Amino acid sequence: MFLQLFRKLGARLKEQSAARKLERGTLCGKQGADGEPPEANLHLSKPDLTVVASHSGPDTGVAVYKQFTPDLQVSWEDPLDWAYGISVSMYDLGPTGRRNGEPVADCFGILAYPEGAVLAVADGVNWGEPPRRAARCAVLGCLNHMHHALKQHEGDSSLDSHTVFRHLVDSISAAQKLILQQFGTLTTLVVSVVLPLKWVRSPGRWAAITLTVGDSAAYVYRAASRTVEEVTAAAHADGARDPRWCPGALGYAMGEEPDLANMMLCLTFLDEGDFIFLTSDGVADNFDPVIRKIARHQVLESTDNDLPALSPAECQAKAMDLLREVLVDADRRLSAGASRTPTSSKSTHGSSTPATSTPATPTAGDNASSSEPAAAADGGDRGTAAAGCNHCHVGLGRGSRSGGMTARGLAEQLLQHVYEVTTEQRQHVEARSRERERERGLSRGEGPCLSTDGKHGGLMGLAPSARPPGKMDHATVAAYQVGRRKPNEVARSRARLEKLRQQQQQEGAQLLPFLAAQAASQQPPGRQTSPQTTFTTTSAGSGSGSARSSGSGAG
Repeated sequence: MFLQLFRKLGARLKEQSAARKLERGTLCGKQGADGEPPEANLHLSKPDLTVVASHSGPDTGVAVYKQFTPDLQVSWEDPLDWAYGISVSMYDLGPTGRRNGEPVADCFGILAYPEGAVLAVADGVNWGEPPRRAARCAVLGCLNHMHHALKQHEGDSSLDSHTVFRHLVDSISAAQKLILQQFGTLTTLVVSVVLPLKWVRSPGRWAAITLTVGDSAAYVYRAASRTVEEVTAAAHADGARDPRWCPGALGYAMGEEPDLANMMLCLTFLDEGDFIFLTSDGVADNFDPVIRKIARHQVLESTDNDLPALSPAECQAKAMDLLREVLVDADRRLSAGASRTPTSSKSTHGSSTPATSTPATPTAGDNASSSEPAAAADGGDRGTAAAGCNHCHVGLGRGSRSGGMTARGLAEQLLQHVYEVTTEQRQHVEARSRERERERGLSRGEGPCLSTDGKHGGLMGLAPSARPPGKMDHATVAAYQVGRRKPNEVARSRARLEKLRQQQQQEGAQLLPFLAAQAASQQPPGRQTSPQTTFTTTSAGSGSGSARSSGSGAG
């Protein structure tokens, strides 16, 4: 009896030691296909796997393939303001009135539980229907596997983080199988499981258990300290983040095998009220100081010699400063009950706004402090992060608790910022497209050119130093706010979203510009995207090889 007691005490002390290490930041395992988790192994509370919210997009998201997961009975159209995702296109409008890069090849999925969640984001590499299929299959295969794997531990008091990591690695096989079955091509994947810890219960502490393959990223916004941390930073810590290259992928990456060379398993603490959010590189890259044209890499060739040269670590720190600035500014304004109205010239000079692929609905706020000011970013370039607010937007409401930022507000404000950063590029590309079409018409008497040969409008023909800042891409955010939710709180959240949707339908309702674009950039009749094709046989085709260049046209 005493021996058993000492063993239990020793295990508790060992776990407390691991917890102290986590206080200093995220712990990561060894990078690579072996899927080695961090050394720290924390015990988790018995999970309650009752699904209280499910959300996927863009469009119908993974719901188009839900016939392959008959045991997962969720609608995928039931978001809450603390479990929410958005996926949009930041590309330009082509001469035919159709947005370049369609369909959106990103995908997100969220399963929310009373005390936790599983969320995933996949970014299909390049454009078209096959990358979109790959992204959707990756998200659905992964989430379905994780939900049923965790269900096995619903009454298990011995569940720990290493067990969840093992299930995450196994979920890659489930995602890969569905991708091949549906003839998808290549996609990244980042997935995070959020569950409460067993020994650290007061005032409330959770573990975020994360896996990433490729260049999609996971972040934490800590509400109390108003700090931001990239959970997956170690996946690209050895070199500069290169937007032209995808370092790992699921699908036909190496024959019929995925490329898991940069797979990374990460563990971090979360407190109640904190946010974890996953993004595609269409969001992450637009906080990179090199892509923002406020710095240059020490390790990559550059013609921007007038800009300060930063190491990879300095680039990462600067990116976190820029991201924190945006989130703290949004947190403060949402707490005050007002949403950003862009005032910079970039946002008001007539470039068409990117099309959204989820219903355009106003921003909601919830749960965050609002006392601490944002830290100014180095280098003097604040972009439009602190753009003023001259009037409110319909639906900007208080949350159920103290009022402030919600997962929904965080996602919308991040994408609004990315829209502002990329506006100059869209203006340039659209102006060049109009000029090219005018020249073609004058010289040949022809109508609009339907070719995609010049789809970048001369952008890639410019010297790197002459290109406008930012990176047009598909952009996705899936966010979850940590907490314990009782049934009445879930019902109130659902009622708030329904009320906001009704307000949005009123005439004259004002939305964030990137959301308002959905109505402004509707596809012309007869030019809808081809219907989704579903295959039911297992792929036996040859792979594409391991070389993947995402370029400026990658999804």
